Amino acid sequence: MMNDSKFDNGAPRGQFVREFALILLIFFIDGGAAAPHVNEAHYLTKAAHYWNPEYCPGDLFLDSADPHLAFYWSLGWLTTFLPLTAVAWIGRFAAWALLAAGWQRLSTSVVRAPWASVLSAALWVTLLRDGVRNFAGEWVVGGVEAKCIAYGFLLFGMAALARSNWLQPWIWFGAASAFHVLVGAWAVLAAIGVWLTEPRGERAALRLMLPGLVGGGVLALIGLIPSLALEWHTDPAVNAEAARIYVYDRLPHHLAPLSLPASEIQGRLTWLAGMIFAFVALWTWLHRQSRSSNGLAAAAIESHAAAARVMRFASFALAGAFVGLAIEVALDHDRVGAARLLRYYWFRQVDVALPMALAVIGTGWILATLRSGSRWARLAALAPLAWAASFLGGVTYARWQSNLPPAVWQMENATGWQTACAWVSEHTPPNAKFLVPRSGHSFKWYASRADAGTNKDVPQDAAGVVAWRARTGELFPTLESVDERGRKILLDSPEQLGTQRVLELAQKYGASHVIARSSPPLDLPVLFATPLDPDADVVGYTVYETGVAPTATP
Repeated sequence: MMNDSKFDNGAPRGQFVREFALILLIFFIDGGAAAPHVNEAHYLTKAAHYWNPEYCPGDLFLDSADPHLAFYWSLGWLTTFLPLTAVAWIGRFAAWALLAAGWQRLSTSVVRAPWASVLSAALWVTLLRDGVRNFAGEWVVGGVEAKCIAYGFLLFGMAALARSNWLQPWIWFGAASAFHVLVGAWAVLAAIGVWLTEPRGERAALRLMLPGLVGGGVLALIGLIPSLALEWHTDPAVNAEAARIYVYDRLPHHLAPLSLPASEIQGRLTWLAGMIFAFVALWTWLHRQSRSSNGLAAAAIESHAAAARVMRFASFALAGAFVGLAIEVALDHDRVGAARLLRYYWFRQVDVALPMALAVIGTGWILATLRSGSRWARLAALAPLAWAASFLGGVTYARWQSNLPPAVWQMENATGWQTACAWVSEHTPPNAKFLVPRSGHSFKWYASRADAGTNKDVPQDAAGVVAWRARTGELFPTLESVDERGRKILLDSPEQLGTQRVLELAQKYGASHVIARSSPPLDLPVLFATPLDPDADVVGYTVYETGVAPTATP
């Protein structure tokens, strides 16, 4: 018989376990696409190379600096005896379990009602992922990478913050920083804002927080020192150029949103404006409920102070995003200078914190509204539930129709790509190096062979970023001529370059082989071609041999 003892949130053990299992199921529905997810092909091959340098030798990205040591040591060692797909699923469930436990603790710290944590989790993933797009393209639940674990620790820190346990948040945020220094650092800044805005008589003394601050700071060094080392012993001009490349060439959708096309930034700003409107409305409702004799009880909100701390944390995250926008506008004339600041992801936290506050406090609003006497109000309260159900149902249906790994979504004829990569894995030397398509960052995952460079696999150290930009500019050049939409033509795969240019690049970057679309063919020895129906309009892939000896990363 199940023990009915209670946890400190007041829930019986059985109820706690059932809610945890349902939250885990929600995260599985949201993020459980086939492996590899987009960033798993990036993170886990890097972890595999960290533990076994003979894995894909000579790869520019894999041979570059290793900034996520906590991730490599906590999960990467599994790659020494398990296939990458197995490691991905182990890592996913570990990260989802951490996130589920953290979310349950945060949710029950504010709203204490049966199943409220499950409802709020469904709302959170919907707000994180649904709509045209969130503001900075941030996500939490999906494939495993360092930031997923960091966000799990962040949620535990938020629960402690909501409960006014000011010793613990800094330790949890330090653990988050160990895995992803910026996730933890931005959480610390927002939490300091929450602490400073506590009523003077209720604000915890600094000396009481000091052990937590010191402990969290020590943990954060695990992530901070490798991150700082990325620019050590590098020319300042190289560091500045690397920042510009990183912000404006590779990741403007995360770091410099105002530099995006007008149609895209309009959608992002519209989404953010809608979130802010809902946030302000919810905060106004919370204030009114706190002044009512039974308003908070109707919403199952433990205390106004706990809910207000979560809301203030989100407001400081929003303030950080506004500062980031101000920097981008003010320094638009000096993109090198702007990039030195914008590279710190000013917009990441708002994508997570606003949905977090809306989901947790919004659950209280739903509970209170469902208990009201107004029929129309009750119908309005059901709208978020229907939205979340529609989102999760839509994800499930789409995955039922096609469960291709997200890492190959950009590849034409993804099945043919996987087939060609599998052939490479079985029939080419382990030290072979390939010229691959621009979107072929899943090549290492499937083929276990090095590539000369892709658009996704950007080194983290400054010198590596500059080298990557120069290399990809040669591998995937942009022509001055334009297509029918007026955009400059990008040559995104080796077959578009012609045989002579492919041989020149193979010689320069030590590429012994090429994998490319089959048409137009290259005048090189063919080792393998994916079989195709001649009547089918499907892209095929061909593996060529260049005759060049593979070389290490220069």
